[in-house]
Amino acid sequence: MKKRLFLFAAYDKDGVVGPSLLWYVKALSKIGDVVLVADNSLAPAEMEKLEPWCAYCSGCSHGEYDFGSYKRAFSWAKDNLELSSYDYIYLVNDSVYGPLSELYPYIIQMEALGTEAFSFVLNPDRRHAHLQSWFIGLQESVASQPWFEEFLMSVSKEESKTDVCVKYETGLTRLLKSNGVSFDALLKLSGRKIYNDVRKLYLMDFPFVKKVSFTRHNGSLGRQLLYVLDRVSDECREMILQDAQRTLGAGYVDWLLCRNPFEIARRYMGYLAVKLGLRRTS
Repeated sequence: MKKRLFLFAAYDKDGVVGPSLLWYVKALSKIGDVVLVADNSLAPAEMEKLEPWCAYCSGCSHGEYDFGSYKRAFSWAKDNLELSSYDYIYLVNDSVYGPLSELYPYIIQMEALGTEAFSFVLNPDRRHAHLQSWFIGLQESVASQPWFEEFLMSVSKEESKTDVCVKYETGLTRLLKSNGVSFDALLKLSGRKIYNDVRKLYLMDFPFVKKVSFTRHNGSLGRQLLYVLDRVSDECREMILQDAQRTLGAGYVDWLLCRNPFEIARRYMGYLAVKLGLRRTS
């Protein structure tokens, strides 16, 4: 039996452990140990929700985004766990809703790729091809390398999220390349397909929905989101809707999940008009 450690980076603007985070952590805890660090403070009552499912959890506003949480989770794990006892060490964040179905088969598929590093998604951008850092797996032989620890420990606060992506997300893939580490992914998705192709990805058995899909394209992705929500289990749908309504507003979510095809078409045309500079945003 393979042994896995999940270093989990979380964030919630309200400092809440919502149902979607708990759903995800429970799924991971079935197949490995979870060390979770949130980039926000967590009251004792919120921590108590996580403790049954985590080897360790903590929350503090550090402002270093997901890689700052990965850094802190790795540091705790190194000091308190026997890292060499794990076959794989994962970096995972909560930028997605899910899993929408059993997660274990996808873990097995990734580990069977035969590479030293892997992820759900690789962005094959010609200039900056990279493993998307919301779910990356590393063989222990890679995660135990001094250069990997040095990379994580060097994480610091950056000026913008774009700087974080360039320095740390694409930077990690560059680091793997420079050290001769082989890598692959279950899916290769260019551009913003991970956000925009909600229905298509679901039909490809992709077990997650990116949270940002709920706020893209002037609400015209609502019909795709409804397609998925109509097909997942009642419990899964309810946890997604509860957190979406709490973080985005119940009125917004009701507006987003419109079933009128003419309204969806109108929203998309409005999005295109703004994108093409034909109309100003309000």
